[in-house]
Amino acid sequence: MKLIEREHYLSKMINVIDTPDIKIITGVRRSGKSKLLEAFKEYINNNEKNSNIIHVNFNLKKYDNLKTSEALYI
Repeated sequence: MKLIEREHYLSKMINVIDTPDIKIITGVRRSGKSKLLEAFKEYINNNEKNSNIIHVNFNLKKYDNLKTSEALYI
Protein backbone atom coordinates (compact mmCIF):
# COMPACT_ATOMS: atom_id res chain seq x y z
CA MET A 1 0.00 0.00 0.00
CA LYS A 2 1.36 3.40 -0.94
CA LEU A 3 1.69 5.99 1.83
CA ILE A 4 0.17 9.37 0.96
CA GLU A 5 2.12 12.23 2.49
CA ARG A 6 -0.14 14.64 4.37
CA GLU A 7 2.15 17.68 4.44
CA HIS A 8 -0.74 20.15 4.68
CA TYR A 9 -2.23 18.51 7.77
CA LEU A 10 1.19 17.91 9.31
CA SER A 11 2.08 21.59 8.95
CA LYS A 12 -1.23 22.56 10.59
CA MET A 13 -0.37 20.33 13.54
CA ILE A 14 3.16 21.75 13.77
CA ASN A 15 1.78 25.31 13.83
CA VAL A 16 -0.28 24.64 16.98
CA ILE A 17 2.37 22.80 19.01
CA ASP A 18 2.67 25.34 21.81
CA THR A 19 -0.98 26.35 22.04
CA PRO A 20 -3.06 25.32 25.07
CA ASP A 21 -5.93 24.05 22.94
CA ILE A 22 -6.95 20.40 22.85
CA LYS A 23 -6.22 18.94 19.43
CA ILE A 24 -8.58 16.35 17.94
CA ILE A 25 -7.96 14.40 14.76
CA THR A 26 -11.05 12.87 13.18
CA GLY A 27 -11.72 10.96 10.01
CA VAL A 28 -13.26 7.86 8.56
CA ARG A 29 -11.61 4.49 9.07
CA ARG A 30 -8.35 3.96 7.19
CA SER A 31 -8.04 7.62 6.21
CA GLY A 32 -4.51 8.03 7.60
CA LYS A 33 -5.07 9.40 11.11
CA SER A 34 -2.55 7.03 12.70
CA LYS A 35 0.03 7.63 9.97
CA LEU A 36 -0.40 11.38 10.40
CA LEU A 37 0.21 11.02 14.14
CA GLU A 38 3.29 8.86 13.44
CA ALA A 39 4.66 11.59 11.15
CA PHE A 40 3.92 14.19 13.84
CA LYS A 41 5.64 12.05 16.48
CA GLU A 42 8.70 11.74 14.22
CA TYR A 43 8.74 15.52 13.70
CA ILE A 44 8.58 16.15 17.46
CA ASN A 45 11.32 13.61 18.21
CA ASN A 46 13.59 15.12 15.54
CA ASN A 47 12.98 18.81 16.27
CA GLU A 48 12.10 19.24 19.92
CA LYS A 49 14.74 18.59 22.54
CA ASN A 50 13.51 16.81 25.65
CA SER A 51 10.56 15.32 23.80
CA ASN A 52 8.72 12.68 25.78
CA ILE A 53 6.25 10.72 23.67
CA ILE A 54 4.71 7.40 24.55
CA HIS A 55 2.97 5.49 21.77
CA VAL A 56 0.61 2.69 22.80
CA ASN A 57 -1.18 0.72 20.10
CA PHE A 58 -4.04 -1.01 21.90
CA ASN A 59 -4.55 -3.31 18.90
CA LEU A 60 -1.32 -5.12 19.80
CA LYS A 61 -1.47 -8.05 22.20
CA LYS A 62 1.60 -6.89 24.14
CA TYR A 63 -0.43 -3.96 25.53
CA ASP A 64 -3.33 -6.08 26.83
CA ASN A 65 -2.19 -5.43 30.41
CA LEU A 66 -2.83 -1.66 29.98
CA LYS A 67 -6.62 -1.77 30.23
CA THR A 68 -6.85 0.54 33.27
CA SER A 69 -5.28 3.89 34.04
CA GLU A 70 -3.57 2.39 37.11
CA ALA A 71 -1.58 0.05 34.84
CA LEU A 72 0.11 3.07 33.22
CA TYR A 73 1.77 4.13 36.49
CA ILE A 74 5.21 2.72 37.08
